Amino acid sequence: MKFRRGWTCALLITALGTAVAQTDPMGKAIDATVESNRASRASQDKIDKLDDQTRAMLDRYRSASWQAQQLTVYANQLGELVSAQDAEKASLNRQIDEMERTERELLPLMLRMVEGLEKFIALDLPFLATERRERLESVKKLMGDPGANNADKFKRVLEAWQLEAEYGRSLGAERMEVENRTVDVLRVGRTAMFYLSADGKQAGAWDAEQKKWVELPHEHVSEIRHGLRMARETAAPDLLRLPMPAPRAGS
Repeated sequence: MKFRRGWTCALLITALGTAVAQTDPMGKAIDATVESNRASRASQDKIDKLDDQTRAMLDRYRSASWQAQQLTVYANQLGELVSAQDAEKASLNRQIDEMERTERELLPLMLRMVEGLEKFIALDLPFLATERRERLESVKKLMGDPGANNADKFKRVLEAWQLEAEYGRSLGAERMEVENRTVDVLRVGRTAMFYLSADGKQAGAWDAEQKKWVELPHEHVSEIRHGLRMARETAAPDLLRLPMPAPRAGS
């Protein structure tokens, strides 16, 4: 019976406390505040999680956007490169066509140049005859070589013409046989040729009209001798007073 009285007493105390709590406004407010704070924290946690997710998504978006921009720039660069390569390819094709056409036209041109060079040498003053003849024969031999390319052939033809052109702008000196005697010959450009005998007593000049050597007065000996020294670069350049031939008609 004591146990029952104690149990009955506890029930009465609990019921009394509940009744007190139900009738206590302050307790209700505190409980409501606590519950509200708990709900607020839960909501804030959700908001924080959503905010973190949003920032992560924004970062991924920005990264993807930057990569897309880089890919767009790269694609544009590739497009420009392809366009440039297409233009270069078209240009190379045009150059190949032009080279093939030039190759076809080059051989006849070189043959005409060699033929013209041969005629030019034959009609020119008779200086450096052996050297010029050997050069011409070498060029002609190269032109008939099927193993030589056109570039090498054209180069040699041009070199031969350039050397001939240089003769017209220089003084030259050489030894040659004139009327069965060895003489020193002075060439003035490709306009005139004079000789001086080995003993220095006789002088002469080439007559282009008659195609032969003619003697000159002794008064020209010293000038021819000085011209020979100039041609051999043993004397400083100076003015020469020599009987130059009159220009031929049509020259």
